Amino acid sequence: MQKTTKIQLGRIQGMACLVITGSMNSTPTAAMETLLNLTTLDLVIQAEARMALYRLHILKQPAEPKAEAGLLSIWKNVSDPLLEMEVDHITPVYYHSKAFSVIIDWDHWKNKDPVFPEDALIWFTDSSKANSGAGSGIFGLRPNRSFSFPLGKFATVFQT
Repeated sequence: MQKTTKIQLGRIQGMACLVITGSMNSTPTAAMETLLNLTTLDLVIQAEARMALYRLHILKQPAEPKAEAGLLSIWKNVSDPLLEMEVDHITPVYYHSKAFSVIIDWDHWKNKDPVFPEDALIWFTDSSKANSGAGSGIFGLRPNRSFSFPLGKFATVFQT
């Protein structure tokens, strides 16, 4: 990263720190960054670029020609042996064949005691979120099985 770019990013972060902390203009940016537990923007950008490069390296995906020159310069400057290690990444393969069918007979649902074929698999799912945490569960009537999955305190409603 060029020195002028680092200086400009430092100024932007310094102004943001001043607004956040309400400090005086003469307060050093490094001191405010330490108080706010912030990493300098140039390091954040370099880390993101390294991660993008690493993802491309793992997936064996070529970058666009313009981006490749910049990414290769980052790769040359990286001296971390961890980035050179082999990975156990497996590219997902999706099979979109439908090996099952869903048949909904509304008469079964209108009755209080629906009748299902003997070989039918009957599963129920549920999830909930409370102040104490979140979780989800699966209950099988046929086969007779149940599974529950605690998701911790920080799961969102959409993750449950």
